[in-house]
Amino acid sequence: MPIFHAEELRVIAREVFQATGFPPAEADVIAEVMVKANLVGHDSHGVIHIPNYVGRIKRGEIVPGAPVEVVQETASTALLDGHHTLGHVAATRATRLALEKARQNGVSAVGVYNLNHIGRVGTYPAMLAEAGMASMLTCNTGGAGKRVVPFGGREARLPTNPIAMAAPTRRGWPLLLDMATSAVAAGKIRVAKNQQKPTGEGWIVDKHGNPTTNPEDFYEGGALLPLGGAQGHKGYSLAVMVEVFSGIIARAGTAALTRERLNNGTFIVAIDIETFLPKETFLDEVEQLITYLKSTPPAPGFAEVLVPGEYEARQEEKRRAQGIVIDPETWRQIQEVLREYKLEDKVPSGREG
Repeated sequence: MPIFHAEELRVIAREVFQATGFPPAEADVIAEVMVKANLVGHDSHGVIHIPNYVGRIKRGEIVPGAPVEVVQETASTALLDGHHTLGHVAATRATRLALEKARQNGVSAVGVYNLNHIGRVGTYPAMLAEAGMASMLTCNTGGAGKRVVPFGGREARLPTNPIAMAAPTRRGWPLLLDMATSAVAAGKIRVAKNQQKPTGEGWIVDKHGNPTTNPEDFYEGGALLPLGGAQGHKGYSLAVMVEVFSGIIARAGTAALTRERLNNGTFIVAIDIETFLPKETFLDEVEQLITYLKSTPPAPGFAEVLVPGEYEARQEEKRRAQGIVIDPETWRQIQEVLREYKLEDKVPSGREG
């Protein structure tokens, strides 16, 4: 299987999205967000999506270079219209605006609608944590992409509706929650399909509502289950509240609508920690909490207790040193895109692992 350094994958993504019409600065943002997902171990949200996004551009679902417009604003809030650009661009703009407003006012809230897939949702709170902020984010699909059954139901009525939160630490990486409110993100099913592997138990049902581990069943009318297994009412309830924040407050529209075009409504809250307490005190107490949790004796089958965000930090360290493996099917699909845009000679081809 081909192995790439992170910068090699960024070159590939950058060249592809410039070729499809994105300005260079926006192509850089897209490449950075996509490859960061691969670096931290979430291949389901990385360069695997290049062929998917290119297809959406061709169908007019994504508009390269579309403006990200502020349509409503106060000192501490804003509502943005992404005019159907790729979500990486619009969500990054919203995150930067949330940071600016939180620095000026202590707390900010920014919503953005009319944007396509934003990729790995944890990327944006992690950006804010790097700038010393605590934050939270919700994301829905504006009435498209309903792939999750409500708890107790057998027909998909909700999207995966992810939630992310982050806070800075002294360890060089943030505490980071990044989770779908479904059993897994839909991208995990795509990874299993491309790798010709079964899904995990309790992830999906087939079109008849029967449990299955065959990823093909998902793409033939099946659905994801809500987070929580037998306690799936918890994941279901979280998903409904994401609809309120991202669908109604951020104006993307809710799952009650029926739309084909993905609208990754994004709602971001950023908190300037020093509005509440000295930053050094905050970092001291976060470190105390991390140390306490990691001192827990591991259960059978576990080597140690990790805290949220630690897995991603370790994956990034490992993959920066060893490279990022791309499965053969994903690389075949990316190569088709490169050939189409005559980019084969402009981008790296990786090394065989």
